[in-house]
Amino acid sequence: MSEKNTEALFKAVVDNKLYLGTPKYKYFPKVTDKVMMGEKNGQIVINPNDIVSSLEKVKELVSSFKKDWKSILVVFDKEVFKEDVEKICNSLWVMYLNSKVPSWFFTNFETFSQRISSMNKLREFINSEHFLKLTKKEQLMKKRELKKLEDIYRWVTKLSKKPDLVIIIDWEYYLNTAKELEKIWIDYVAVVNTDLSKLLNTDYLIVANTNSYESIIFLLNYILK
Repeated sequence: MSEKNTEALFKAVVDNKLYLGTPKYKYFPKVTDKVMMGEKNGQIVINPNDIVSSLEKVKELVSSFKKDWKSILVVFDKEVFKEDVEKICNSLWVMYLNSKVPSWFFTNFETFSQRISSMNKLREFINSEHFLKLTKKEQLMKKRELKKLEDIYRWVTKLSKKPDLVIIIDWEYYLNTAKELEKIWIDYVAVVNTDLSKLLNTDYLIVANTNSYESIIFLLNYILK
């Protein structure tokens, strides 16, 4: 990246408050001490230069996967960001899970793949003339069944195999998922805050503000475009 673009990214990191970490009492120094610049009013301040460096590295990785048409999956299920995650990922043709992530989704993907397939088939059936031949009660039951599946899997309908790259935001809530991905050797990007309590085995770690709306929206747009 050119010096001019790096300067622009630095300014965006500051403007969008990516440098604001957690309150100090939630801080885990063993994990994120290297990126800590200091503290202000009891809140950890992350070095913006470290964020810039991490963002550039992850963006390069994501771009290489997209160039090779490899599958990328974003995982982030905070309710307040749900609609925005949908808009960003849909506009950039990236799959995502923004509802509750099923336990062992990656290590037991064959089972979940069958559920995704069932959802697709059920959707086709509901849109067919055969569905109209059912009683109203039967139609309602089918629609309810579809909704339960769609609440979790509707944004991964084309995921026919394990994803090539997983991007998980707010890793402190997905530490079991980290174990899954490391066990089956799936590449992953971890976006964490300064409250991360466990070291992660990845070269693609972004320590940044995961509680701010503008921070998350900027970060997603930047690394996925």
